[in-house]
Amino acid sequence: MRARARSDAPAAAMPPAASPPPPFEPSVGPGETSARAGPRRGWPVPRLRVVLALGFGTLGLLATLALAALVSHDATARLEAEVGGQLAEIAGQMARSLDLGMFERWRDIQIAAASDSLRDPGVGTAAKRALMERMQATYPAYSIIGLIDPAGYVAVTSTGALEGADVSGRDYFRAGREKPFVGDVHPAKLLQSPTAREPLRLLDLAAPVRAADGHLVAVLAAHLDWTWARDMARLLEGSFRGHRAGAEILILARDGSVLLGPPALQGSPLPPDALTGGRPLDPQGASRVGLWPDSAASYLSARAVTAGSGGYPGLGWQVVVRQTADRALAPATALRRRILMAGSAVALAAALLAWLLAGLIARPLRELALAAGALGNDRPLPPLPRSLVREGALIADALGMAADELARRGEAHRLLIDELNHRVKNTLATVQSMATQSLKNLSGGAVAGRDAFEARLLALSRAHDILTRECWASADLRGMADQAVRPFLGEPGPGRAPRITLDGPDLRLPPEGALALTMILHELCTNAVKHGALSVPGGRAALAWTLESGPGGRTLRLTWRERGGPPVAPPSRTGFGTRLLERGFAGRNTASLTYAAEGIVYVAANPLPDGHAETGPMPRRLRAGGA
Repeated sequence: MRARARSDAPAAAMPPAASPPPPFEPSVGPGETSARAGPRRGWPVPRLRVVLALGFGTLGLLATLALAALVSHDATARLEAEVGGQLAEIAGQMARSLDLGMFERWRDIQIAAASDSLRDPGVGTAAKRALMERMQATYPAYSIIGLIDPAGYVAVTSTGALEGADVSGRDYFRAGREKPFVGDVHPAKLLQSPTAREPLRLLDLAAPVRAADGHLVAVLAAHLDWTWARDMARLLEGSFRGHRAGAEILILARDGSVLLGPPALQGSPLPPDALTGGRPLDPQGASRVGLWPDSAASYLSARAVTAGSGGYPGLGWQVVVRQTADRALAPATALRRRILMAGSAVALAAALLAWLLAGLIARPLRELALAAGALGNDRPLPPLPRSLVREGALIADALGMAADELARRGEAHRLLIDELNHRVKNTLATVQSMATQSLKNLSGGAVAGRDAFEARLLALSRAHDILTRECWASADLRGMADQAVRPFLGEPGPGRAPRITLDGPDLRLPPEGALALTMILHELCTNAVKHGALSVPGGRAALAWTLESGPGGRTLRLTWRERGGPPVAPPSRTGFGTRLLERGFAGRNTASLTYAAEGIVYVAANPLPDGHAETGPMPRRLRAGGA
């Protein structure tokens, strides 16, 4: 099996291509500056009228912003305190309504427990059930009312459900044997309807039923549906108008868990900082502005605690009323917006006036600057304006003299470049002729080395031709690659696919990268024609390149892949061509040569300097040696 690297004839390392000569620069004497010297800063210098307009406009805008900030801060503080007090009043009103409602139910149970119908053991079950049914009909929020015997068994209920059930272990029965009892909200699994949309939650009320001599006859217990509190809150929320519209009412249990509120918060403890963080706004410290866990918006909120009513001890609930700060403080925002609009109009008027005044001053200077720019870009010098001031006339005269001098030096520069390119081509031709004459009598393996040397000189010469046409500024990668592989394609047959394909984005390479690319492709093609995929009729080669971006800048990644050729094995020795390929574009560790069984794969990376980018909007595919 023949190794592909055997095509590399040993030779001395090729010296790097000479860099193109620098542009001709005129000598600058002491105290003088170059006519082509540009501004040292990396950003454009603004025009005079722009500076004046921006200055006046900025001053007016800054004054407006300062006024808006001062007025807005004072108005916002006052409005926050006022609205916070209003929300605190709403929270207190809701808390009192809850206490009053619970007090009425608390009193209802105690009055019913003292009725003769329940105290007298001789009254039948039907009469007792009728009494409880009337209570439930009077206040439908009762889910069930029941009479429990001293042993803890339900004797009779208003609905007939749970009769005979043992409730001796329930808190409301144990506490209700001694005195009136009220329990906090809890889920009711036994009474839950399968078709209900939301879980049933109840409050427990209980009172002892005693005979005339004071001994315990029974315990009257009632389960109060929590929906009455929810309906009360929704009714109060529906009455909000104007800026209070959209405010929400939340009810928290003694432990801080949300009994009534947004679905995302309901049933879970509210973080303490949602109510205690931030700064108090109203004198009582009951309202604040801050964030809530269920929303990214900021809320203004206030709270009040239920304290009971009459003999009803209360359950320690907290009523929280919140409203988004944007809605609650909308008047302050509107005031700030009006101030900003008025101030912006004043600032715009000041900027416009400054723009008009600066135009009278800056117009001649601007025309002179445009003329200097045209001169710096090698365009004809336009007619220079007549200046009303002596300094402007001096600048115009200096530009005229600079234009004449640059024209003379530019012509000399072009002559030097043409002469240099001519001499480089002659030098390459001379070296090739010397090599041919000096090595013409060689035989055996030395002939291959001589042929390889001449082929490399020809490839280098073709690359120089392209760079000469481009004035040694840069070269199109696709054009360089197509020129480098074209001598190895042969005559394409009718209907046959090209043997080498080029695929990648359009971009331009610096001169040293273009020369390195030419030599790399020459070595790859030479090896492929002698020992690789291009040495057999069905073999193919593909050259692809991509432009990658990274922290260190952009990198050109070049991949040469062969297929359809004879079997591949690593070479027994390396020559000049292999060393050139392994060196790649930028030295060691930037290229890899893999001897895969299906064909050689060569990958090289080349960091690109700034300014060499894609010249086409999208990558396109080109087949070398095509039509």
